Amino acid sequence: MAQHTSVFPVLIDSRPEYLKPSESASLLQMPLGDGSILTHIASRLSACVPRSPVVVRGFHAHAAYDNALRASGVVKEPSFHESAFAHSLSRYEPSDWILFIDPRCFPLSGFDAEPLLYGLDDTPRLARHLIAMAPTSAGTSERVELDAESRVRCVQRYYEAVTWTVAYGVSCSLVPVSALLMSPRLPFGDLIELRRALVSTALPSRDTTIDGGIVDLNLAQSLLILNERSIADRPDDRARAPRTVIAPGARLVGKVVLHEGAQVGEQATIIGPAVIGANASIGRGAVVAQCVVAPGIEIADGVVARHRVVVESRPAPPAPTPPTAPAFDTGHITIRPEVTTQRIYPSVKRFFETIFAVVALILLSPLMAVIAVLIKLDSEGPVLYGDPREAKGGRLFHCYKFRTMKVGAHAAQRELAAANQVDGPQFKMQSDPRVTRVGKWLRKTNLDELPQLFNVALGHMSLVGPRPSPFRENQTCVPWRDARLSVRPGITGLWQVCRHDRELGDFHQWIYYDIQYIRHQSLLVDLKILLATLWTGGGRTHVPLSWIVSSARNEYI
Repeated sequence: MAQHTSVFPVLIDSRPEYLKPSESASLLQMPLGDGSILTHIASRLSACVPRSPVVVRGFHAHAAYDNALRASGVVKEPSFHESAFAHSLSRYEPSDWILFIDPRCFPLSGFDAEPLLYGLDDTPRLARHLIAMAPTSAGTSERVELDAESRVRCVQRYYEAVTWTVAYGVSCSLVPVSALLMSPRLPFGDLIELRRALVSTALPSRDTTIDGGIVDLNLAQSLLILNERSIADRPDDRARAPRTVIAPGARLVGKVVLHEGAQVGEQATIIGPAVIGANASIGRGAVVAQCVVAPGIEIADGVVARHRVVVESRPAPPAPTPPTAPAFDTGHITIRPEVTTQRIYPSVKRFFETIFAVVALILLSPLMAVIAVLIKLDSEGPVLYGDPREAKGGRLFHCYKFRTMKVGAHAAQRELAAANQVDGPQFKMQSDPRVTRVGKWLRKTNLDELPQLFNVALGHMSLVGPRPSPFRENQTCVPWRDARLSVRPGITGLWQVCRHDRELGDFHQWIYYDIQYIRHQSLLVDLKILLATLWTGGGRTHVPLSWIVSSARNEYI
């Protein structure tokens, strides 16, 4: 990894509301695993930015604050208040860069400035920001759109990673010193405001989104979760720094990290995940359950502290703990326990399907070659058509089929929208003018789907599963989308062999049969669907649902 000697890191320190009861605690000083937030960021930066960081704070501090920063071995000089930082810019060269880092927007994968530093000397001097996208409830957000007369025109749904484009926070900003010198009155204590102010100065900028989730350390719960994740993978349950003291009769249960100088009194109990800061002391008979204790804090004898960030020597009684929910909010990400009803079968299924797909491609290669020749003779355009579809988890892949339509058919679909003969998001019409002569035969025999065996071999698809659909179809119903994207899509599926009343539109059947498959998927169900696919000629007729899933209802809702 390249060393960028012209880049100078600046760490922004703050005191969120949950730290304000203490006059000395700050976010950079708070424990994180067996170190602190300050040492974590410094260790991640050291590989690419060799300079010692400078700290800019948004609060007034005494000399003890700077002494504590220097004691970490990371910071070499006194901190600056954000209002005074502009005066220090004169010591930098105009060709230098300032890398601002705000730990309040904390990436779960850790701070990585390399995306901002890549190609630094080969591109124009513009501001670069590492941003986090705003979260949505259940991965989607709905907005009501009004017309000029304030009447509801439609309700538009936006999905994360597909159509949601709202930025929430800025984790890092890389800014040319020359731009800062020309605009000395800038809000250096808030990267969101700094990004906005730099845009107003006509400085070009580029945003890079953070890979993975983030936590908002303005929230105490987020700091608890961040520490829990930090110590979750430790091989030992107990980590003790030098000069720690554990009195006789004290109990440490689960993963507990004790920083240097921490003391645990007699009969005290610490229940992990918990992190006890440097020189903190836990009194006799006290109970500390799943807490982060700030450095130097004294927890009195017999005090009970649970599920909180402790920044006072005599913590107030804890608030009632809400019932455990299937999902808990981290402030900016929602982490859900992974629920898997089939732990072994999906892996076994993928293994055997991959072998089957490879063998089938070899055996069917002469037939596929003949089809390819017929397509080329019939109409201009490529033999294969690869349409972006959503796989398991919403990942995009190209679903391959033999081309059955004329080139430009997708663009022409909007002009034919009024002739759509089915409900829901899909499109279908009799005598579709876009379909070629060979395409009609391929569709009638379902031979157009043979190239999907390549997708099965690559792991994008399964032989049996929900129909692979593009995002424009999946966005219609959120629970349906979440369910069908929990498994790999299939060449055939329950909907294809059980659907009926097609001329009346069957979108509700589509939803119902997809969800029934997710609930009841098994080796036996997959084998029955494969047999039903052969029996119905690829879905030209239908079979009762009870033939495949005996416990499910036969009617759809």
